[in-house]
Amino acid sequence: MVTRILYPEEKLEYNKVVKHPVQTWEWGDFQISQGHKVYRLGVFENNKIIKAYSISFHKIPKLNYSIGTILRGPDIDQEMLNNIKKIAVDENAIFVKIEPDVYHKVYDRDNSPTTVSELPHFPGLVVSPKVAFYPHSFVVDLSQGEEKILESMHPKTRYNIKVANRHGVKVEEMSTDKGFEIYLDLLFNTTKRQGFYLHTISYHRQLWNSLKKTGMPRIMLASYQGKYLSAFMLFTFNDKLFYPYGASLAENREVMAPTLLMWECIKLGKSLGLKSFDMWGSLGPEAKEGDEGFVGFHRFKQGYGGQLVQFVGTYDFVINHSLYKLYNVVDKYRWQFLRLKAKLMR
Repeated sequence: MVTRILYPEEKLEYNKVVKHPVQTWEWGDFQISQGHKVYRLGVFENNKIIKAYSISFHKIPKLNYSIGTILRGPDIDQEMLNNIKKIAVDENAIFVKIEPDVYHKVYDRDNSPTTVSELPHFPGLVVSPKVAFYPHSFVVDLSQGEEKILESMHPKTRYNIKVANRHGVKVEEMSTDKGFEIYLDLLFNTTKRQGFYLHTISYHRQLWNSLKKTGMPRIMLASYQGKYLSAFMLFTFNDKLFYPYGASLAENREVMAPTLLMWECIKLGKSLGLKSFDMWGSLGPEAKEGDEGFVGFHRFKQGYGGQLVQFVGTYDFVINHSLYKLYNVVDKYRWQFLRLKAKLMR
């Protein structure tokens, strides 16, 4: 097998073998628009691309160092790490964060796990102190009929869908600039109310402008009595639907707009012939009140009956050992400051 950097004309072949929106060629273009450096690598066997991944390098402000990331890429092997190291050294990277889109465990209804792949163990690879994606997610099987999906839902979720319908909540897809601005307004309203840290408005606008022509992002809106109460941005890629961002107003919670909106998103995925719906992150099987403040989001997603999965995790491939520990200490306090700032701005 041969691994090499890909040419722009190989974009279509690249997108056929990657599995996640953040690994697409177009997402790499978005990263470049944010000032990052991106390498796309393809692994070839008999002149055919069989695996591919993007490495994005983010410069540390005012320093001659960078951090690399490979998020939701393929499984890790030694050849991959050898190629990463060559590029990372050239980019003066302290480490490369690697987060494979590979399941480690899947859970049944009783939260009993089945191991489907082993955890990676390679020299220089350490478990990261900071994740990019949550290590668990709920995945809904869209190949099932609607009735089967409804049966697998939590009874309260089914009931709340009926409540929303009785109140006359309307759901529509508006994957246009207008729909995006409605979604963006709701997103930042939600972020400010809940005190979460989020990328800037300009970041989200650039993301939309970079991806909208691909047909990958879709904006779904729920309204009640002419007022938009909830908005989701979805991604469709190959045979999967993804739910990266959602927002809801505090008003009129009794009409259960987000619950109906998510159900209509599932129906959209089925209408598009997609096979599965990855809800982009959740807590683990032992989720309980107080867990990072996200237990509400976890239970909301859990209500739709998807299978809980656990990914193999997040790893740092350390290049510069002397700076790695110092970086993690500084980064820890930086994020504490950003979260505190977000809460103070509520």
